[in-house]
Amino acid sequence: MGQFVYKNFRMLDGRKFAIRTATSDDAEKVLLYTKDITEDSPFLLKGELNLTIDQNKIRLEDFFHNENKLAILAEVDDEVIGFLDFSNGNRERLKHQGSFGMSVAKTYRSKSVGKALLSSLIYWCKQNQMIEKINLEVMSQNLSALRLYESAGFEREGIKRREVKYKDGNYEDLILMAYFLQ
Repeated sequence: MGQFVYKNFRMLDGRKFAIRTATSDDAEKVLLYTKDITEDSPFLLKGELNLTIDQNKIRLEDFFHNENKLAILAEVDDEVIGFLDFSNGNRERLKHQGSFGMSVAKTYRSKSVGKALLSSLIYWCKQNQMIEKINLEVMSQNLSALRLYESAGFEREGIKRREVKYKDGNYEDLILMAYFLQ
């Protein structure tokens, strides 16, 4: 869908940051960000993402040129501080909806970066005539994320019980949520 740029966002402490479309040129720094975020976020499901820089370039290029996909990043001084990717359903009867994943670097959490990424996604989806519903899965113990999504208008649709299993043998539920654009 091409470039998507929003600037002039402000964190709660007043610092400025930008949100823009991730491009293939960002492949390496997005991978480095993903590696860093995986180490300090207990709530990520995609922690096992093991792409090469070239594979990530192809992936980001696909997002950039597909009108029903979006990959955006939040950045301060060319440093990635947040990332969100959205893809719609790939079957005819599921194209009207899609799912996303989002993360924010530890030192930037609870400073409105996630809220800005989420509002940018909702705005983008409202401009896309295909998308009618935004889905997500969030771990039941991620209370700050649940509050963020509910404050943005997401509704709880269900629970996947014991969906996540940790190395220590404990489980966690996933909460299914949705935002209806129409």
